[in-house]
This record gives sequence, C-alpha cells and structure tokens, in this order.
Amino acid sequence: MLGFLRKSAEERGTVLCFGIDPVIERINIGSPTGAIEERMEPFFHEITDRLLEEGAIAAIKPNYAYFARYGFDGLYVLESLIGRYKNRIPVILDAKRGDIGKSSDAYASEAYDFWGADAVTVSPYMGDDSVKPFVREGKLAYVLCRTSNPGAKDFEELKCGKKRLYEIVAEKAVSWGCGLVVGATSDSIKRIAQMTKGKDVPMLIPGIGSQGGDLEMVLEALKDDLPLHRINASSSIAYAYEKKGGKPADAALAEAQRLNATIRKYF
Repeated sequence: MLGFLRKSAEERGTVLCFGIDPVIERINIGSPTGAIEERMEPFFHEITDRLLEEGAIAAIKPNYAYFARYGFDGLYVLESLIGRYKNRIPVILDAKRGDIGKSSDAYASEAYDFWGADAVTVSPYMGDDSVKPFVREGKLAYVLCRTSNPGAKDFEELKCGKKRLYEIVAEKAVSWGCGLVVGATSDSIKRIAQMTKGKDVPMLIPGIGSQGGDLEMVLEALKDDLPLHRINASSSIAYAYEKKGGKPADAALAEAQRLNATIRKYF
C-alpha cells in the first residue's frame, strides 16, 4: 500500500485527496425531487473523473456516514464510486471503525472484502485488539491521532505523564504498522512528523478546506517524504461551484488546482 501511495502521488505531482461527503441539498444535478442515486452518482462521477483526467488528485476518501444516511440509495452510490476508481488511485474509506476484536474483524471484512477499500480510518480508543484486524498486507489503517475538530482538545490533548495522549496514540500506531489521521488545524503535526520521521508512517491530513487549516505548515512538516502522505479537501472541492459559479466539475478542478499550486512547490 505504501508503494501505491507514493506512485500515485509521484505520477500526478500531488498528494491532494478528494474527500467525498455527499449532501443531497447541495447537488445541482437532476430534479430536486428526483431519486437520490440518480442525482448523487453523476455529480460525483463527473467531478472525480475530471480531477483524475487532469492529474489533480492522488486519492479519494468517501465518508461512509454521508452515504449511509441516505440508506441503500446512498450505499449503492458508495459501491459505484469505489468500483469506478479502485486500482486507479488509492481509495480511503473514512468509516472511523473500532470495536472489540470479533466486531472489528467483521468491520475490517466489510471495509476491505465487501467495499474493496485500500485503506480505512480507525479509532484507537479500545486498544490493540480493536485495531489489529484492520492491519492487513496490502491495506492500510489510518488511526485517529490528533484530529481536526474543536473537540479534539477534550481527550487528545490530555497530559498522560510527560506526553499528550495523541503522542501515545502515535507511538502505538507506529508499533502496530498503521498510518495516522492528523488534522491541519493544529501545529501538533510538527511534533508528530518529528516523532515518526524515517519510519514510513503515512498521514491523512484533513482540515485544510472549510475548516481553515494551514496548508503551508502541513507541507513544511511532511516535506521529507511528501508522496507518502495525503492532504484531504472535501466540501471545498465538491461544492466549489457554490462560490465560483459555473459547472461543478470546472469549479472543483479550479479549487483543486489552487491547492496544488502550493502543494507542488514541495515536489
């Protein structure tokens, strides 16, 4: 999986990941009363196809919850998206799984065997036996470490002796052979990058779009092995047409190119 990450980034000269978070009210294809599947599928196919054709992204990250809330219609679209782009670029299923061992076995089978994802996001809260089922040859588990949401401070920043909890999570995740989810909204990424330097630990970085994270700070922290990592932007790309006007795919590409203008300074 690490080779797939590096190759897809180097071929396109970017580490930008397109997060796919469907909100049906923001999709302007078809009738507002039309079937969810008939509106959602062409909207995201058209945008993702365009981004790929232009070499503007090096992964996609569909967020399971955004599809599941629309029931089977939404899940059919998730299946369609993964099937369409699998083996072309890394597919990271943002599902934030994590349960007792046997339940995690089932969740891992769902993510990898049923959906066919290359990677999945995982919560470490329940410890070793809840994470290990997601650690497979050729696959990658991204462990939630220091996330981008405001509530991250409630637990992730707690002092545990001389270390923050997120630092202990990072150390454990490295020992398990996992990647890390580290938000762009905190300078903790600098500390985590130093802790994991030279250890081939892929990071998934949310928070640079509508959450206002610091892209330059992230790139500086990760520049020693940038192609291993993925910097995610979701709604700022998918719904760029709301601000820019025009066709959704054109506006999405323009926003991705804007981000890539900064990212490519570091390649």
